[in-house]
Amino acid sequence: MIEKVDSDILSFLRAIYFGAYNNPYQAAASRAYLDMNRTIRFKGLEDDVRLALRKRVNKMLESDIKTLEVPSQADYDAWHKEICLKIQQEYKREGIEFTIGQSQKWVNMTIKYLYMIGADTFDDIFKYFHIPIDNYVFDIAQKVLGIKRPKIAWSRWESYDNQYMEYQKQLRSKIDMDPLRWEFKYWLLEARNR
Repeated sequence: MIEKVDSDILSFLRAIYFGAYNNPYQAAASRAYLDMNRTIRFKGLEDDVRLALRKRVNKMLESDIKTLEVPSQADYDAWHKEICLKIQQEYKREGIEFTIGQSQKWVNMTIKYLYMIGADTFDDIFKYFHIPIDNYVFDIAQKVLGIKRPKIAWSRWESYDNQYMEYQKQLRSKIDMDPLRWEFKYWLLEARNR
């Protein structure tokens, strides 16, 4: 069920959370970066290099998401893996350890925020989107779905197939709606309970 919200209120809430933006793709990617950047170990990398690196990845996300057309879940999963690995390689080129867990969070939250901003409805592909994995999702999945919490923190996941995708598949097998819709619903309930 989608509830109607006054457009002025919605615009105000978007501006408070995402800032006054001209480019929703950059606003979404930048906000998504903030959701996971505390988990990055920069090892003294200079601020200007860090900023340039983040901007490169944000542009990559914008380009890849704008041109995203996939006819199936398998195609979306392949696209997702490819972009996560590309982001990981961008950081590794600068000598920074960057995990698949961090990549998935950046990609998945960017897409989630684009949907929230209203930059795209993603009508034909929304059902393929992944749940952004974090500690809230681990707790929710354990409480609601009975999926055991992984022993390794999401931000330390190295394997796309054996950690990240395996967990997504467990979620999909127990969720009876679009995964991202499920996450919207239950993440908010968990946040209210904390």
